[in-house]
Amino acid sequence: MGRSYDQFCPAARALDVIGGRWTLLIVRELLLGPRRYSDLADGLPGIGPNVLAERLRTLREAGIVTQAKLPPPAGTTVYELTELGAAMRPVVDELTRWGLRFLDIPPRPGERYRIGWLLGCVRAGFRPEVARGVNETYEVNVDGDVFHLRVEDGTLDVRHGPATGPAPACILTTDLATFMALGARLLGVPDALRRGLARVEGGPGAVDAVGRAAGILGSHLDDTGGRYGIIGAVGAAFRPEAARGVHETYGFLLGEFAFHARVEDGTLHMCPGPADDADVTLHTDLATFLKLGAGIMSLEDAFATGAATAEGDPGAGLRMAAAFGVTFAAADTAAGA
Repeated sequence: MGRSYDQFCPAARALDVIGGRWTLLIVRELLLGPRRYSDLADGLPGIGPNVLAERLRTLREAGIVTQAKLPPPAGTTVYELTELGAAMRPVVDELTRWGLRFLDIPPRPGERYRIGWLLGCVRAGFRPEVARGVNETYEVNVDGDVFHLRVEDGTLDVRHGPATGPAPACILTTDLATFMALGARLLGVPDALRRGLARVEGGPGAVDAVGRAAGILGSHLDDTGGRYGIIGAVGAAFRPEAARGVHETYGFLLGEFAFHARVEDGTLHMCPGPADDADVTLHTDLATFLKLGAGIMSLEDAFATGAATAEGDPGAGLRMAAAFGVTFAAADTAAGA
């Protein structure tokens, strides 16, 4: 088992088993279904083959992971969680919910990304009270990565790969930005379909099924008080030292979705909804906003191409730029837009 905390304590005993580096992430991968060794290596970039083999051995010895052989025609050996290992699902889900507080947008330089890592966020955002009486499967294709979700009367199971068993109520094909926007309730399903950002396949009720899935899996930003998601990421970029003595309100309008920031002498309050008293308001669409946040597009380019505009006090635009770490050249363009 390796080093131990040598404490007669359930938390310490648990950490003796799953507290090592990479161990909990292996469990995260296996919560999405059986995985081959190569699947695990691909889903855990940066782990060495010796470390992966050693961690799997430790988990098998602890009764958390077992090996199985898939039936023909696959016939390959896979790793899967035992009943003891699967019991860690609520622990991983709660850790994911807690970790959303640290999930900034965009990813930090050097951070890797896999769509499977977001599936824990999907599970963490599940709203069982909305799913009572719902028994459906939804298949999702995000930039070529396929997974499916099975909802059964207030419970959710998320798995890699196409849906098995009953035919899915819908198949949603989209890109990552749109998938995140749908899940965060920043973008409605009809609008995504109308703008060509998503495609739905299935029977006559397929579009309604996507809407149900979005409601079951996505939390309103209002419910979080502006702590997470897009507005949480904007708030994370706030520079209090640049806002000393500033008492202003800045509005952000992304299509039909609005939120605002109130700055009071170096403190910040991020709020869902529009602000009637905004000193300056940035107008853009979700795709442009995500590009700006990811550094793919500069503010100068956004205003020059008409992808974004601003209205209000030019001086407030400069102060907003300073408060959120935007270059003054870009803010100057915004103020004059």
